[in-house]
Amino acid sequence: MELLVWIIFFVIFFAIIATYALGGWLAAPWVPLWKNDIYRMLKVAQVKPDEKVFDLGAGDGRFLIMAAQEFKAQGVGFEIAVLPYLIGCFKIYIKGLSGRIKFKYRNFFTENIDQADVICLFLTPTGLVKLKTKLEKETKKGVRIVSYAFPIAGWTPVLVDKPSEKMGKIYLYQR
Repeated sequence: MELLVWIIFFVIFFAIIATYALGGWLAAPWVPLWKNDIYRMLKVAQVKPDEKVFDLGAGDGRFLIMAAQEFKAQGVGFEIAVLPYLIGCFKIYIKGLSGRIKFKYRNFFTENIDQADVICLFLTPTGLVKLKTKLEKETKKGVRIVSYAFPIAGWTPVLVDKPSEKMGKIYLYQR
């Protein structure tokens, strides 16, 4: 029986580590942002009530939760790392936001993003390059794309926000 417990433990542990590695390899490792940076990104994107905010690589859902609570937006998030996804599901449920947020355990590269009004990104430069074609093909006219820390190569932002030397840059694009 003890051996079975250890086997189950290692399978779960390996699944958690493997999904973190997959997320990092596909677009970015999970690095949570501070609440003030999330708020700043949502303000820069000028999120309005009932708009659909998509978070690609949603981690533990903190973008979506703030978008729903502070801006009264609807949220759609995709996360491929199992532990942050489960934490996000729990937080969304506990805060009573299940009706405003759809949180999916999926690879955002294979998901439809054409209904987004705002798309939030905190990806590596390599992840942004991989995503660029999808954004160009699938997003509707007028969508606002906000990227933390890294620009989207080849695109000209309509705004770059960096209020102080210690704060990260936020790039706003409009398609």
